[in-house]
Amino acid sequence: MLPSRYAAMSTCKSWSACLLLLMSTVAQADEQAARVILSQDAGAELQLEAHQQPLTQILKKITDTTGVEIHYSVLSKELITATCVGATVKQVLECLFDKRADLIFRYAKNVSPNRPEEVWILGTNFGAEDRCTTAGIETHNPVINMRAETGGVNELLERAKTHDPMQRADAVARLAAEGQTNEASVNGALVSALSDKNAEVRAQAVSGLASRESSDAQAALQNAMQDEDASVRLMAVDRAGNNVTLLQQALADSDETVRAYAATKLEAFSNAAKAQ
Repeated sequence: MLPSRYAAMSTCKSWSACLLLLMSTVAQADEQAARVILSQDAGAELQLEAHQQPLTQILKKITDTTGVEIHYSVLSKELITATCVGATVKQVLECLFDKRADLIFRYAKNVSPNRPEEVWILGTNFGAEDRCTTAGIETHNPVINMRAETGGVNELLERAKTHDPMQRADAVARLAAEGQTNEASVNGALVSALSDKNAEVRAQAVSGLASRESSDAQAALQNAMQDEDASVRLMAVDRAGNNVTLLQQALADSDETVRAYAATKLEAFSNAAKAQ
């Protein structure tokens, strides 16, 4: 027997009525797959429920609901099931990532301390066949084949040229993760994206070249430290690796968040050296 929603469609009087019913069904399914709710309940003002959804969609849902801009480099494609409840965006994101990423929050002056203006998600670390259960979150991470076929890479190369900056940023990030390491067309697209007018695209390009250990990586990182947008400079610091000179340069950055992150990374280097 057909499910009720399909049975209803079979008796539709017109194509328009069926289309409306189908759109309603799809919208309800999407809403059930990932929901972010604002509540008046103390300690549970922000509630996230996601079932087998990619991180990109979950983060977009959080941004759409709260207005908090979230930046990230390459995210895992693993499908996430999670329930997170907290008083702030910070608490919900900490629950969602469960110490598998560095989270940096920027708070605007004269604004509620519970609501960051921007968030950076750096250094995500989700492993294959890994299951984590903590208070407020359960994630199951299946093995994912991150390598795209040639047709997929060609499609991403085209998307990297689209007029939509978010589409360009997504395409650049995916090219970095999925393109062959020595693929000239992919490296060329990443280098071109360094001069994109959108800061998110430039940041993704910096991240991509660094993660692929491209011959253009060090020059890209150094140039990124002169970028007018702090998010691009922050990405350069995140992808600096053992480039202590660049991190020391970042200590004099005009942005407090960039300076603090550089100091944290240099301190980690120092502690590691003392432990040897």
